[in-house]
Amino acid sequence: MPMNRRSTITTRAARAVAAVTPNAKTADPTYKDLPSKRKMSFSTLAVLVVLIGLNYMLWQEAYQQKFKSATFTAAASTADTHQLDHELLTRQRSELVCGGNGKTFGAEWSNLCKYKFVESLNNDLNSGKDIYIVQIGAHVGFEANDPFANGAARLLSNLTKEEKKRFHWIFVEPSPPNYQRLVENLQNRSDWCNMSSINAGVVPDGTPKDSSMVFHTFSSDIDPETGFDSRSGKTLPRWITQVSGLSMEPLLHNKKVFDKRGLKFEDYVVDVNVTAYTFSELMEIATGGQAPNLVLIDTEGFDCPIILGISKLSNYLPPYLIFEESQCGDKRQPTFDYLGELCYGFVLNIRSTQNAIAIRSNSETCS
Repeated sequence: MPMNRRSTITTRAARAVAAVTPNAKTADPTYKDLPSKRKMSFSTLAVLVVLIGLNYMLWQEAYQQKFKSATFTAAASTADTHQLDHELLTRQRSELVCGGNGKTFGAEWSNLCKYKFVESLNNDLNSGKDIYIVQIGAHVGFEANDPFANGAARLLSNLTKEEKKRFHWIFVEPSPPNYQRLVENLQNRSDWCNMSSINAGVVPDGTPKDSSMVFHTFSSDIDPETGFDSRSGKTLPRWITQVSGLSMEPLLHNKKVFDKRGLKFEDYVVDVNVTAYTFSELMEIATGGQAPNLVLIDTEGFDCPIILGISKLSNYLPPYLIFEESQCGDKRQPTFDYLGELCYGFVLNIRSTQNAIAIRSNSETCS
């Protein structure tokens, strides 16, 4: 307690003692001298009463100060503990996926780890935000050549139930037979996180609105995971049904796969009408208005046109973007240049998978 405060209380106590112990001879005309012991007892009692009151006041004020100090210290300690727990959890989760520089789960994850993707996800989860991963051209999901799935599975295994509810992984696939198998695969992994699917194709922003478009794919006779053709009894490469798109070019490029097996290519090509959304329309449906944390695009030659068609005013530019650049042709360099205009400071070529990964700047000038 401050000294001036104690001095004030002591002064008040002294006055109180003086008030309750007046000069007995002048205060009472009938006063008679009593033995000194009796007079001392009366005075002592009065002083004791005042001192007890004084001590109680001092104790009460000291207790209040101590309680306030302890409360503040406890709150600060709780905040420090929470911060330490968060930092430890972030390191643990990063180590799960990024141990060994993330090479366990491929070159894409190696670069995602290098540019703090896991750390950014964990920060958002810790602050109560939702996570949105959108995979365009998902095929049937979770395939061996999927650049994201294996590392994501490891990361998701370390999330709490509450965090998994806020981790949204949206799969977009236009091909009807592929989409049907995708839905089955999502159901089998429903405990991983909040997974959902959209059966649609994606076109650049600014494309004239049309509810459907013609999509070229292969027959549902070919199993989308094993490549087994139930019509001929022969087995094609398991990746063959990943080849589909708005253009026939990717399919024609693989005509020799059918020729080698004595199969007539034209008999297996199927044209279907599918729902079409622009990039921004799709993101609004997928995320409910929030910019996604990561977008993966694998549309067999249409990746770069989709990126080139993203409006500079779009609210859905992700901080991380992975796309297949090897099939962009003459649109490859214009796409890289345009990503720079969209404030993607790093566009990295991954030669082993023919993908590219772009990381967007957090600068206010890029918001």
